[in-house]
Amino acid sequence: MLARTIATLDHMLKGRLTVNIISSDFPGEKAPSPYRYQRSREVVEILKQAWTQDEITYKGEVYNFEGLTTDPARPYQIGGPLLYFGGYSPDALELCGQHCDVYLMWPETKDMLAQRMTAVNAVAEKYDRTLDYGLRVHMIVRDTEAEAQEYADYIVSKLDDEYGRAIRERALDSTSLGVSHQAKNRELADEYGYVEPGLWTGVGRARSGCGAALVGSTDQVMSKIEEYQKMGIRAFIFSGYPHIDEAKHFGTRVLPNMKTCSLPHEYGRVPASTPATPLGNGVRR
Repeated sequence: MLARTIATLDHMLKGRLTVNIISSDFPGEKAPSPYRYQRSREVVEILKQAWTQDEITYKGEVYNFEGLTTDPARPYQIGGPLLYFGGYSPDALELCGQHCDVYLMWPETKDMLAQRMTAVNAVAEKYDRTLDYGLRVHMIVRDTEAEAQEYADYIVSKLDDEYGRAIRERALDSTSLGVSHQAKNRELADEYGYVEPGLWTGVGRARSGCGAALVGSTDQVMSKIEEYQKMGIRAFIFSGYPHIDEAKHFGTRVLPNMKTCSLPHEYGRVPASTPATPLGNGVRR
């Protein structure tokens, strides 16, 4: 069912779909990290069979299937959508280096991001693979640095820290290694919440997961993004609060100045015309 749903979305989006693999606990579950990543590995390996073969035959520690037809689970993209993955533990790095395409990181100092990239690249090299790198970060961009910093202060000005802690602890990933590193950023930040110039950790006081934002003028934010690109990061997931309002600020100030590309196209995953799959121009059996 999952493979079919992904294939359907991929056809609807004509090859623009990417998939982010998350290995957190299921609701009501508290599973050890090695088990969660083994489960994710098996899901990825089963999906790849569904996207590239006529049948799924799989014997794993968690899932076992014999001779399941993959019709109509063939995706629009050749070989299936790109797989994004984030994680910090050795099990996470092993899964990403072996099977995924983009190692997705949460905001930290540039030195820490470089260490993450080096660590997962060492795993990918064992499998003769090369990864892309991505950054998930919030955005506060205004005409001047002062305006951006003022807005950053404003959105947390009425936040009660105990209530913020309660919000964070409700999340399924609240005890993950990645979240602990976001908390460490806040501990290392200066009195205004900046862990390095332009990287503000205050947003993490009220949410789990991605807990920092780029804050500054158009030129400052563009310079920060260009620094990340020079490090080898070329996949970005930006957001802000409120979502629509901040998207407008970013869309008018920063986005017109950015050169963009489609990673699925860069990888050669998107066919020139609708593929002869059961969900495309092919026959559904």
